[in-house]
Amino acid sequence: MTRRTLIWTAVALIVLLVELGATIGSTTGEPFAPVDGWGPTRSADAFTFVTVVLGCAALAIFGRFPLTAAAAATASYLVFALLDHELGMFLPPMVAVFGLAARAGHRLAAVLCAAASLAVGLVWVSGRAAPIAEPGVALLAWVAFGSVLASFFLVPLLVGEIVRARSMPRAAGSS
Repeated sequence: MTRRTLIWTAVALIVLLVELGATIGSTTGEPFAPVDGWGPTRSADAFTFVTVVLGCAALAIFGRFPLTAAAAATASYLVFALLDHELGMFLPPMVAVFGLAARAGHRLAAVLCAAASLAVGLVWVSGRAAPIAEPGVALLAWVAFGSVLASFFLVPLLVGEIVRARSMPRAAGSS
């Protein structure tokens, strides 16, 4: 097993533990409702857990198959959010976007994964904020959740770009 494979397997395991913990927590705790009128979410079921496991496990193959792993991690988040589950499953696409952006030749894929994740996240917010009766509170929910989601998916893109740019002089010097 190569060092890169071992690192991505460890990352996948850590992400899986965090996401499973969050998903289990959503089944045992009170429903997430930051303001009055917040739209309800769907309860976690067996398919939810399959989605979480597949999305996180996909990161284990990122070292060898980055595009496949990123597509699976992003798709798992898209399914999770479009099925109206409680807020979560951000880590797999965030890690995948960072990993793609940090690798030469995968910038477009990183941007597409980040954009798709952000768009679906905003669709999720739309469903939650639509029933809010007070316009000021609805606007605040949009601004707060929109900013957080933009940070979740665009900051890994930026950091990955920085990592890639900083590694370019080293790669050029060694060749």
